[in-house]
Amino acid sequence: MKKYINFLESKGADKAVIIETKSVVTAPWTAYKCKFGCKAYGNNLCCPPNTPTYRETQDILNCYTKGILFRTHEINTVTPLAVETAREMFLDNFYKVIAFGDGDCGKCSKCNSEHCNFPGQTVPSMEACGIDVFATVRANGLEIRVLREKGEMQNHFGLILYE
Repeated sequence: MKKYINFLESKGADKAVIIETKSVVTAPWTAYKCKFGCKAYGNNLCCPPNTPTYRETQDILNCYTKGILFRTHEINTVTPLAVETAREMFLDNFYKVIAFGDGDCGKCSKCNSEHCNFPGQTVPSMEACGIDVFATVRANGLEIRVLREKGEMQNHFGLILYE
């Protein structure tokens, strides 16, 4: 896994750690926050209600034992980096690898609700799939906090599951 940690760090992640999937926390309230707090809700395939529910995500997590949790400081880097790393891992025979990004997709000005115009280039965020990002990050010893002032350094997280 050192290869993929190095890959993530060479592409902009400042922190990447191997985690046990049992440390990933799912919760029903995450979709509520999306529905009543984000303009992307219902407007693209990478956002609820088009994404797995927290229960479906927990079922997915139960198919894995390991993951890589990584952090960047720029929101627009997480999803492409998660997708690129998962692709590298797949080519190295980790055939079950899947990735979760951060934030809404934003690749299209209007999402094609029938099928993604950029398959293989985007994935839903952890929060869109019912993952409690704060609890998961904290459970794995990384810093995360609510920002209070404009200009504070942001932390954005991605997750790659592998077996």
